[in-house]
Amino acid sequence: MTRVKRPNPDSMAKTKPNLSTWEISLLVFLISSGIQTGASQSQSVYFLPEFALSPQGSFLEDTTGEQFLTFRYDDQASRTTRSDEERDSGWDAWGTWSDCSRTCGGGASYSLRRCLNGGNCEGRNIRYRTCSNRDCPAEAGDFRAQQCSAHNDVKYQGHTYEWIPVTNDPTAPCALKCQARGKSLVVELAPKVLDGTRCKTDSFDMCISGICQEVGCDRQLGSNAKEDNCGVCAGDGSACRLVRGQTLSHVSPEESVKTVIEVPLGSRSMRITAKGPDVVILESHTLQGRREEHSFSSAGQYVIENTTVDFQRGSDRQTLRAQGPLMADFIIKVKYISPRDTLVQFMFYQPIRYQWRETDFFPCTVTCGGGYQLNSAECVDIRYNRVLPDHHCRSYPENKKPKPKLKECNMDPCPESDGFKEVMPYDHYQPLPRWEHNPWTACSVSCGGGSQERSVLCVEEDVHGLISQVEEWKCTHSTRPEIQQACNTFDCPQWVAMEWSQCTVTCGRGLRYRVVLCIDHRGQHTGGCNAGLKPHIKEDCLVPIACFKPREKLPVEAKLPWLKQAQELEEPRAASEEPTFIPGPWSPCSTTCGPGLQSRVVKCRVLLTFSQVEVDLPDEECGEEKPASERVCTPGPCGGTPALQQPLTPPHQGGQRFDWEYGGFTACSSSCAVGKQEAVVRCLDRQRREEVDDGFCDRSSRPPAMIRICNPDPCPPRWEFTPWSRCSATCGVGIQTRSVYCTQLVSQEPVDTFAVDDRECRDMKPPVLRSCDQADCPPSWHAEEWQECSHTCGGGTQSRKVHCKQQLSNGGFRKLPDESCSGAKPAAHKPCARTDCPPQLVGGEWSKCSVSCGTGIQRREPVCRRLTAGGQSLTLAREACSGLPPPALVRTCPMIPCTKHKKEKKPKQPARRGPQILGLHRIYIQTRQEKRMHFTIGGRAYLLPKTSVVIKCPVRRFPKLNIRWEKDGQALLNSKRLGITKSGSLKIHSLEAADIGVYRCVAGPVSETFILKLIGNDNRLIEPPEGQGQKAGHGGALAKLDLNEASRLEEKWNRMSKMWQSWSQKNEFYLDDGQAQDRAFLQVLGSYLTSSAQAGHAPPLPDKHLEAAILQGAYSLEPGQFEELVRNISQLAENGGVADDVASRLIHKLMAEVFGPQATTEKWNRPTEESTPKGRLIDRTPNSSEHTGEKNTGRRSKPVIIRHKQNPLMTFQKSINMSIGRGAFLMNATQSVFLLCAAQGVPKPELSWTKDGKPLQFTERVSWDSAGGLHISDPGLGDVGVYSCRATNELGFDTESSQLLWAEPPKILVSGRDVSDLESGTLKAVVGGRVSARLGANVTLACPVAGVPQPTVNWRKREGLMTTNAFPLLNGSLLLRNVSLDNFGTYSCLASNPLGKSEASSLLHVSGPSLGSPAERPDLSKAGSRKRVLMASRIGTSVTVRPGDILRIGCPVVPSHRDAVKWSFQNQTLKEAPGLQYRMLVGGRVLEVNTLFGKFDGSYRCQTSAGSQPVSAWVRVSLEEYEWTLGDWTPCSPSCGNRGTQSRRVRCVSPAGEEVSPSLCHHLPRPASGSQPCNVRDCPASWVTTVWSKCSTSCGRGSRQRQVSCQQVKATGAVRVLPLSSCSRESRPSDREECQSDTCTGWQASPWGQCSGRCLGPALTVQSRPVVCRHLNGSTLPESHCDERDRPLSVRNCSLEMCNVHWKTGPWRACTAACGSGFQSRRVECVHRRNNKTLADQHCAWQRRPITWQHCNVTSCGSECKDTTHYCAVVRRLRLCLIDLYKQRCCESCQQETPAIQ
Repeated sequence: MTRVKRPNPDSMAKTKPNLSTWEISLLVFLISSGIQTGASQSQSVYFLPEFALSPQGSFLEDTTGEQFLTFRYDDQASRTTRSDEERDSGWDAWGTWSDCSRTCGGGASYSLRRCLNGGNCEGRNIRYRTCSNRDCPAEAGDFRAQQCSAHNDVKYQGHTYEWIPVTNDPTAPCALKCQARGKSLVVELAPKVLDGTRCKTDSFDMCISGICQEVGCDRQLGSNAKEDNCGVCAGDGSACRLVRGQTLSHVSPEESVKTVIEVPLGSRSMRITAKGPDVVILESHTLQGRREEHSFSSAGQYVIENTTVDFQRGSDRQTLRAQGPLMADFIIKVKYISPRDTLVQFMFYQPIRYQWRETDFFPCTVTCGGGYQLNSAECVDIRYNRVLPDHHCRSYPENKKPKPKLKECNMDPCPESDGFKEVMPYDHYQPLPRWEHNPWTACSVSCGGGSQERSVLCVEEDVHGLISQVEEWKCTHSTRPEIQQACNTFDCPQWVAMEWSQCTVTCGRGLRYRVVLCIDHRGQHTGGCNAGLKPHIKEDCLVPIACFKPREKLPVEAKLPWLKQAQELEEPRAASEEPTFIPGPWSPCSTTCGPGLQSRVVKCRVLLTFSQVEVDLPDEECGEEKPASERVCTPGPCGGTPALQQPLTPPHQGGQRFDWEYGGFTACSSSCAVGKQEAVVRCLDRQRREEVDDGFCDRSSRPPAMIRICNPDPCPPRWEFTPWSRCSATCGVGIQTRSVYCTQLVSQEPVDTFAVDDRECRDMKPPVLRSCDQADCPPSWHAEEWQECSHTCGGGTQSRKVHCKQQLSNGGFRKLPDESCSGAKPAAHKPCARTDCPPQLVGGEWSKCSVSCGTGIQRREPVCRRLTAGGQSLTLAREACSGLPPPALVRTCPMIPCTKHKKEKKPKQPARRGPQILGLHRIYIQTRQEKRMHFTIGGRAYLLPKTSVVIKCPVRRFPKLNIRWEKDGQALLNSKRLGITKSGSLKIHSLEAADIGVYRCVAGPVSETFILKLIGNDNRLIEPPEGQGQKAGHGGALAKLDLNEASRLEEKWNRMSKMWQSWSQKNEFYLDDGQAQDRAFLQVLGSYLTSSAQAGHAPPLPDKHLEAAILQGAYSLEPGQFEELVRNISQLAENGGVADDVASRLIHKLMAEVFGPQATTEKWNRPTEESTPKGRLIDRTPNSSEHTGEKNTGRRSKPVIIRHKQNPLMTFQKSINMSIGRGAFLMNATQSVFLLCAAQGVPKPELSWTKDGKPLQFTERVSWDSAGGLHISDPGLGDVGVYSCRATNELGFDTESSQLLWAEPPKILVSGRDVSDLESGTLKAVVGGRVSARLGANVTLACPVAGVPQPTVNWRKREGLMTTNAFPLLNGSLLLRNVSLDNFGTYSCLASNPLGKSEASSLLHVSGPSLGSPAERPDLSKAGSRKRVLMASRIGTSVTVRPGDILRIGCPVVPSHRDAVKWSFQNQTLKEAPGLQYRMLVGGRVLEVNTLFGKFDGSYRCQTSAGSQPVSAWVRVSLEEYEWTLGDWTPCSPSCGNRGTQSRRVRCVSPAGEEVSPSLCHHLPRPASGSQPCNVRDCPASWVTTVWSKCSTSCGRGSRQRQVSCQQVKATGAVRVLPLSSCSRESRPSDREECQSDTCTGWQASPWGQCSGRCLGPALTVQSRPVVCRHLNGSTLPESHCDERDRPLSVRNCSLEMCNVHWKTGPWRACTAACGSGFQSRRVECVHRRNNKTLADQHCAWQRRPITWQHCNVTSCGSECKDTTHYCAVVRRLRLCLIDLYKQRCCESCQQETPAIQ
């Protein structure tokens, strides 16, 4: 990142001392905004202070960064009144707000205040607010881009660029970072963007004073307002409704498509989910009437009418999602697929169509002296954006009409000269409008809470006291009175029942009574209670005392209470909606005396509520016990002799001796959960008071059974469990499970239990599982999980362990020999990763070592290889590996020592054990910038400046605190950058030139040194400051020795650096910028050292523990290694001849490894191109003259041009220097080209130049010299071509050429056309559009590219990795074979060359039908096997090839063969063969032929020589011909009649007769399949039925009918109706059946009301009527129960004379200003057309009201329009004329500017 240099403010001030206040503010802003200046250019960029919110002449920004502002004292008029809080805090009042920094798009304004107590005020002296928040027009452009483009005319580092903004930078969002278009150069042109610039493109947050401030969706600073579900900022969700629900599709073959739901325009958060087999279809309707239907074949995102729709598909689910808002109406439909219904669930937020919108404020009521302004709200149809009457908005309860706002205006006092003030129309009504109301109406109910209403009007009173009604919004400045209130809220009268009386009997059954009164809310007896709700006043009662008195003497109420009174009190039962037994009345007793029988009819009946009819049902429909239909009756005793009565009753004495009596109750049937007790009835002898046999009592008078409930409390919780499940295993250890619950019994009959918490059950919980079937299993194979694949691609293996085991009855396993297990053993290994590996860049064979002794260099060439799925390694073209990191291409090779150096013998240390310094004698070279590095004393270091170092001094037998350090003989002390740690280490922070020198660590009598040198930008060592070297003289002889050693080392370094500089100038290597050139030597040196270490030849470190702290940024060498490095590189450069060439290759390879090689680009050689060198790059093998020295000059020789085998030169430098034989690419930055044609020969050859075969003309711009140098100045497109140098002498000539090409960035010739072919098996399309193909098709995506150098083309899939059936072709296309659903996705073609990249994409949709039989599917395994190389043979080889197969023909030579291989096709050279497309691989030994395009079948021959023997081999390639054939006839469809047809299937077959994929025959004419009639004969008679009629009833059970006839279809197609007997052999279908209809509801409309609604047009209003949804039984239901489509109209238009009105306008009043800007008003009234009577404005609301005021006299008041500042050119360029301040100061310039809004 580069920062723009800032100008010196002092120099600017000296340049122009007399500056105005405004200009001084400008200079202050320029200083703070970081404008770039330079020594060589004078252009700058200026932003005016107003544009950056700098207060004009009012403050200067402090340099402390805290933004304290110092005010001047010339702005007191702009102060507002100080508040009490400001007085207490010492602040002056806030000043006025400044102009907005922008005119649209959201800007910022500031206000200032000053501190009055000497700068000790708390808080900030500046505040901000947002302004100009309306959106800018589309043509205005981006605000940040405008700031970048303002620097386009300013040179940066000597060049001008077109700057584009860098957005969304998380580190510095408020810095002006711009990028040069088309380049990777990013520069920070200013530390702060202008105030009001967005921090991010997708946020409202804005930059103010270089800080990103939070801005809500309401465009206010510090606001956290967010959008609600309706898209309304800080809304409450009332602008839309949530619509959700579900429905069944109910589609059928007859009605295959049905509409499910309509989602209107503007809806948000739409989600449609369809669960079922049917297909979802979306139909869009735009407001312009365009309809379009969309289906979704695959998952993904679709753009429909500018709305993004996400479609997802599951196994039985389809989901549509759209965030919205929808830009059209979406109609969701369902298409029939299968009989099963599809459930459609939907949810979306539907906008309320009619919404309130506030209007602008109306004109002020007065022009001076203080008035008021009002605004209103109008009802708007948001769908069509038009204003409608208010009742449309009031129909939505969510809509709340905004209250009109009232504000003061024109508060300036009126001039006192004339006392006149201009009154606007609303000033005629004084005082303000007010509310008036009428009396309350009567209460709606008399009790229980009702309501009463009153009308409220807004009225105005004019100056004459006349009151008139006006619109309600004029009164909203005050609270509107209530128009409804509650009334009669007291309770209605209610029935109150008194206490029951005593029972009317003293034993048995009787009656009791009570009093029931109607009591009101005051407790008084009154009327008005509902008689139907009155409680009963009589009920039966039972006295539990047996009655023993004689029957004759008992009162009537006590006689047989269980018999007689039961009959009297028994009430008739009525049928209900549930089936119930209804008994009829009892018949009279069968006898008149004595025992008899009574009978009655008991029926099971039900009440049909919709028809109020009782229907009989079978008895089993009633679940209750059926009442008795017979009973015993005894009217009375019969007269006669006692003898006749004796058999009937037991003998007794006088009266009724035996009678029935209750004798208590039985024991409770259950101890809990509701038991039963039955009353005990016994026969009692009344005389003896003893119980006797029941036979003595009259059975007909036996009392009824009496049962009562007992023990109703629930039973205590207990455990319940289910049965055990089946055993999980048949051997070993199986498991059975069951469920155990803690339950509590509540009722016995019916049984009712409920589960409780397990803690409620106190007993031990029964087990939930147990073991079962415990027996040893037979031995079986047990396989473990598969391990990971041994390789990720290229073929690997997976393994697992397989054992023979036996599971024992205790659950354990026993390992057995494999012989114990029966059956085949599962596989323990399987292949995996059977996919091709991506290309890899690997190294070839290492060359011989460059030296015979010492340490030399080995190099190798990079090779692009790929491992196939079968494990075969293929060599690919270099383009396939473009962008991949190369391997190490250079390494050191240690040979035998050249000379033996005697090791210096150090004097032995005395035996005494004194202090010792553990020094490490190594040399360190830093090759890249690092923050901090650690070293050990005793070595030497070549470091980069600004690096911090720590030099350790490890000692033994010496205290570390006593260690001393010296530099150049002088003692070192702690300073700001230098310090000595407690452990004795020396720390130096940020190395500078003053730190160069010799450092010595002193530990008592012993010491050790460390030499430190710094490397400069030119790779030479930095010289120490003057005077530093003299200090060494005071340090003694030891310091002088250290300095001598350092000087000797410096000489070696500089010699090696000088060799690098001379080589780099001589070998035509260019880098992208100068800074990289400065560090190139260090990078090459680092690469050399790294490769040496990686090669394994680096000697081991003497002490690894002491070297652990060395970082990667520096390389550590032994002194001998460094000497060897200097000697090798220096000798190679200084010896000349072959040694210089070896050195050149060494450094060239090192440079290529550091910066990456220039990628070469292959393309198909086409024979149609001219045979001249134009169109291809010349690259010939160097001849032997390259290595010929001067010693051959004595012999006469032919001319020989020295050639260089190098790739075309691509450089961004201004000058191109190269030798003949090499091509180059010209660019706009190229200023000169120098082409050297060096030729040798005796006599000296003469040189001549041609361009494209024509002699080159010598001009001022194109010239050449006698030494063979061609100069081209300012090259352009006209200089592109082939330049040939011809060297001629009397013995012959030699020619070599170089081609100059114009470099162009890549460009993809995309196609915006969508291609869809769901029938053909082959589809070709150009990238850029949407492609739709069927399953199994072969799809070719072409990527036509243009650019120089020829761009490389790569394909990728956005959704992930490419599938295995995707094959990149040599012409840049992508072939997808046998596409499947996995191929769905977006395929991107990426074209790149050194000038840039270009990308284009196509979305591929794959849909049915798929290929039918396996024979129709392409055999991918066979296709993969065709990638092998087919070897030619001397006796000839024949092969058959399909179009599209990869054809590679190899010449039978050994891999080390280096002689040229010539290929021919059909006895012609490859270039002469018409239509053949090919390329050479493996140095010409393999020929690859394109079989997709052109003619490729024929004879291929290769010719070369192996030693002295010629080699010739050939291959005959035949095209595998396919043809269409007709198959067998298909089975006949019908079996009779005249509609039977059969056809023949068309097949594509190979020459062997095998059926293959139809795509292989797509180039052949497809024959017609043909059809013929079949089974043409009379059909047998059969029953034919029509469709069922509608159900006879619309609600409930009914019947439906259809017609059934006997028909016969004749062979002619005619249908004959036969008698019914002709079809008697088949059962006749029914023609009538029962049906059930649930349509029991319907709409009921009341009569139309009066025509008195709001006016909608001329004499037009509406009338309405209630429409309700009712059941057939008369009850009212919610509207959702009725079909909305059948709903009658509830509102319709009608004619009303009162609405025959129009707006009447009066004349305009005089303008309020004679010049400048004024306004004028007029009266507008609503008037009836016939009687011309003025009416209320709401009668005319249906038409737009004419304006009541307008601007006038917008003219200049005589001031001259001219520029008052010399910065107006900048104002005009930045489009600031829309700001009034700039428009006034630059009037003349702004009038010349074309208006543009930013």
